[in-house]
Amino acid sequence: MRVLNIIVEGPTEREFVNGCIAPFFHEHGLYNIRTIGIETSPGHKGGDVRYARFEPNVRTLLRGKEDMIVTSLIDFYELRSDFPKYQNSLAFKDVQQRVEFLENACYEDIGDERFVPYIQLHEFEGLLFTKMDGFKFLDIPSTNRKLLQNIINDHPNPETINNGPQTAPSKRLLHLIPNYQKTFHGPFIALENGFDSIMEKCPRFYSWINKLLERMKA
Repeated sequence: MRVLNIIVEGPTEREFVNGCIAPFFHEHGLYNIRTIGIETSPGHKGGDVRYARFEPNVRTLLRGKEDMIVTSLIDFYELRSDFPKYQNSLAFKDVQQRVEFLENACYEDIGDERFVPYIQLHEFEGLLFTKMDGFKFLDIPSTNRKLLQNIINDHPNPETINNGPQTAPSKRLLHLIPNYQKTFHGPFIALENGFDSIMEKCPRFYSWINKLLERMKA
């Protein structure tokens, strides 16, 4: 049976894959879903994804003889400049076109049709702004709760929440939720909001998941 290997940049994404993405594939009778964390620095995993560390992980997996798909779940936010054609990508004013260009550059560099690169626009935390359901169990001041609702209302597509140093989705969560812990709260919020809401409101994510589903069933 075909295996889906998902390379993730840290423990938060690993929990999200195991708790939300894998169960979606299970519903379609696909159970061989594996997560592989990138060692972003000696003794530490998570964030700071460099192509020099990402690329060897991809190639190592693809050297396996089993029937497989290799994909990735890494953030566009603070993506390192050593990714293929990174400087060329700066010519794109439309950020979605830029991300697609970078994904295609990764695919061309690896040169294997089993590789389906995916870069999350702008970062994983954007997927959490689909509904308020995931926030209702958290201890959040009422004023901040209203601000969270405003962010959701203002962004029908949460993937467009921008990637400025103060306005990136992760920075907004850290500012609005006291004692926010990414690894615990991120996957929890996603699970409470429901995978369906992410698929409904996040078109790039939706396209990626459906592409993987088609490839796994082929």
